[in-house]
Amino acid sequence: MAGDALNVDFPGFDKVVSNLPYSISSEITFKLLRHKFKLGILMYQYEFAARMVSPPGRKDYSRLTVDTYYFADASILMKVPKGAFQPAPEVDSAVVKLVPRPAPFEVRDEAFFLGFVAAVFSQRRKKLRNSILNTNSMLKIPDIKEVVNQLPEDFMNKRAENLTPEELASVANMLFDLKSDKPWLK
Repeated sequence: MAGDALNVDFPGFDKVVSNLPYSISSEITFKLLRHKFKLGILMYQYEFAARMVSPPGRKDYSRLTVDTYYFADASILMKVPKGAFQPAPEVDSAVVKLVPRPAPFEVRDEAFFLGFVAAVFSQRRKKLRNSILNTNSMLKIPDIKEVVNQLPEDFMNKRAENLTPEELASVANMLFDLKSDKPWLK
């Protein structure tokens, strides 16, 4: 492929092997996860790779973790120390294996779910209630306070960083259903 990977459509492929530019790892990974392929072997900065596979509740659990888990099985195959390169970079790297698969849980609307995840992780240290209320400019839900009051307290009193991808999907589905039940929104 020739050109800026962020600004061109990916051609058809089923396998990808790449040492991605670390400065655009997020953008290219989010784009790649939505592309249909069978296997990816990719080199990332180690800290980025750790975020891809982090369990909930850890400081590196993030939007990237949830999106990756939604689209693919990811595993760190090996850590590559900075001394393996000449000249040596300032950070360690990791080789990551990505195997796309069907989503392991149901979402009512994929675009809404992914937008919800982006919104709540933009305020990851806030409890979900405040995170949703504060990011409604991204979610665009009329009567958001009324809608949030209908969501289960056990979710609303947790932070996004402490919810599993399945729990985040459950909240997104409830929000989507409540939003869809408003006849004036259709």
